[in-house]
Amino acid sequence: MIKTDKYIRIKSGEASFELVERFDDVKKAANPDAQGEYVECKVSAIKIDFTKVKKEKNGTRVENSPSKVQGSSTEETREVPGSQKESR
Repeated sequence: MIKTDKYIRIKSGEASFELVERFDDVKKAANPDAQGEYVECKVSAIKIDFTKVKKEKNGTRVENSPSKVQGSSTEETREVPGSQKESR
C-alpha cells in the first residue's frame, strides 16, 4: 500500500462580505446583536496577505513539521504585491 502525504494550505488576508439573515420581527432585525435565520453570505474583494503550507499526518495537522517539508520561511510565506499599502 502506497501512502500519500496530504498538505493543508492556509491563506490569510482580508475580504468584504454581505451576510443575509431572516427575522420574524422588525425589532429583532434592527438589533445588531440579534441572530436571525441564515440565508446567504457573499464574499468579495479578497486580498491574500500570505499563505502557509503544513503537512497533515493521518488526517490531522502537524504543527511543527520539519522545514524541509514546509520549505524555507521565504517559501512558506509569500507576500502579495500591493499588500504593503498603509491604511489612511
